Amino acid sequence: MVDKSHRVSRLSVHPRYRPRESVFVGGSELYRGDSHAVCSPYLRECVLAMEDCCEEAHEAQQILRQGTYDLPRMAKVFLLIDEATVRRYKADLTDEIEPQINELISRAEKGLRILLKKESTLKAKVSSGVKYSVFPCHFPPF
Repeated sequence: MVDKSHRVSRLSVHPRYRPRESVFVGGSELYRGDSHAVCSPYLRECVLAMEDCCEEAHEAQQILRQGTYDLPRMAKVFLLIDEATVRRYKADLTDEIEPQINELISRAEKGLRILLKKESTLKAKVSSGVKYSVFPCHFPPF
């Protein structure tokens, strides 16, 4: 087993993640503005533990990306429900849509009656026009 307190993390050796400049000008013993502030002897262990946490988060992110990179391919999701739920949803949908459908059917029937009445009126005009036509209509033969 590798002792984690002595290993170097990837964040310490990566040039982009280099450590920031120290706020301790004369070393880590005392901060200039506060004579009572002493650097914790466990600071190195804290930094290493934080770097380990960052590594774990990075590895978890890589695992998550590997598991979800093909997510667009999974376009269909199926939810399994019981028959009672299906019947309840069908009844709710029927109760919601049925009045609208009945209204549309009655409008269509009313429009059909009006069109049939217009058709019969036009037929009557055509038949009366043929009887009283002064000029015979000559249609070319087909």
